[in-house]
Amino acid sequence: MSYDIVIRGGEVIDPSQQMRQLADVAVLNGRIAAIEPSIDCASARTVIDARGQIVTPGLIDLHVHVYPHSPFGLDPDSLCAAGGVTTLLDAGTAGSYNFDAFRRETIDRAQTQVLSLVNLSCIGLIAANLGELLDRRYADPQGVVATITRHPDVAVGVKIRAGAHIIGTGEQGWANLNDAIKAARDSNTWLMVHIGECPMSLPELAEALSPGDCITHCFKAGSTRVTDDNGQIFEAIHAAAERGVIFDVGHGFGSFQWQVVEAALEQGLEPTTISTDIHTKNINGPVYDMPTTMSKFLMLGVPLERVIEMSTTRPAQILKRDDEIGTLRVSTVADIAVLERLTGEFVLTDSYRQDRTASELLVAATTVRRGEIVPGGGGRRMVRLPEDSP
Repeated sequence: MSYDIVIRGGEVIDPSQQMRQLADVAVLNGRIAAIEPSIDCASARTVIDARGQIVTPGLIDLHVHVYPHSPFGLDPDSLCAAGGVTTLLDAGTAGSYNFDAFRRETIDRAQTQVLSLVNLSCIGLIAANLGELLDRRYADPQGVVATITRHPDVAVGVKIRAGAHIIGTGEQGWANLNDAIKAARDSNTWLMVHIGECPMSLPELAEALSPGDCITHCFKAGSTRVTDDNGQIFEAIHAAAERGVIFDVGHGFGSFQWQVVEAALEQGLEPTTISTDIHTKNINGPVYDMPTTMSKFLMLGVPLERVIEMSTTRPAQILKRDDEIGTLRVSTVADIAVLERLTGEFVLTDSYRQDRTASELLVAATTVRRGEIVPGGGGRRMVRLPEDSP
C-alpha cells in the first residue's frame, strides 16, 4: 500500500494505548494509517528513519503565550517545530475585549492547532505589568462567557492570575477569584488559576476549586506553594488532587523550583500535566521548549512513559479532544513527535537559577503536524554541558 509518510524503526510510546514497542508508523491523508512491527515503505512518498529515537503522539503544551499584542506572545508555528508540539493552549493572554482579534490574527492563521483560555480581565495581559485586575472594573465574567459562547471551537476555558499584585488583597482578591470561578461554571468549562504570591492561602484556594479546574505553576517557591514551612504537602492539596483538581507544571520564568518538585514527588504529588508557560522572557532559558521541560522530570526519576503521558494523553483528555489528539490510534489525526534521547551530561536550570546535571536530554528531531512534516527541528541550542557552566 502507498503511504504519504512511514516513520521506521522507532520506539513507539503511546500511553493512550499502553503501547511501548519498536514499530513503524504509517501516515496517509493526514491520519495515522497503520502501526506495525514492519511496514513496506517502498512506495511511501517520504520515509523517516527513527531508529534509536522515540516516536510519540504530538506533544500538547497546556500553558503557552502566543498572542503577539502582549509583552509575552511568541509565534506558535515556530514552537511546533522546535518542541515537537502540535497543539498549544494559550493560557489567557487575551480577554473578552481582544479575543476576537487574537483569533483573527493568530489562531486562525497558525498552522499549529491553537486553543485558548479567556482571561477574566477584559484586556488580558496587554498591560500585565500594571496588574490586570487591580481595578475591579476590568473583571468581565459576563464577557468571558459571551466570548466562549461565540468561539466554542477554540475558547475552551477561563484563566485568572491570582497573585495579590494582580487581583488585589482581602475581599477584592476573593471577589476576582469568585468571578473567575463563576465564569467557568456559567460557560460549562474549567478554570486555570495561576498561583503567584496569592492573597489567600493555597489550601483555601484549592478548596474553592472543583474537579477539572487547574492550578498552574504548581511547583513554584515563595509564599504560596504546595508545601508548608516544613516541606510537607498540605493535606488540602492532596485532597484537591484526589478529587480531580489538575496540577499543571507551567514552568515559566519564576515558577519551578527543584526543591518543591522533589518534595512533591517524594510525597506522592505528581503533576497532572507537564507544560512550559513559554513566552518571550524564558524561551532562551531556563525553559527553552517542551522536551527540555520533560527532561527535568526524567532527571527527577519520573518514568519515561509517565512523562509522555503527562505531555500527550492527559492534556488531550483535559481538552476533551483525546479521540483525535494525544494518541497514535489508527485513523486519528497524524500529529507525531520524533524525539531524540541524548545521553551524556547536560545542565538543566530551574526558575531560581539553580543548576542540576542530567544524564539525558530529550530533543525534538522531527515533527509531523496533521500528516505533514514540519520544516526545522529542535536542534541543540538548549544543550548546556557542564564545561559551559560559569
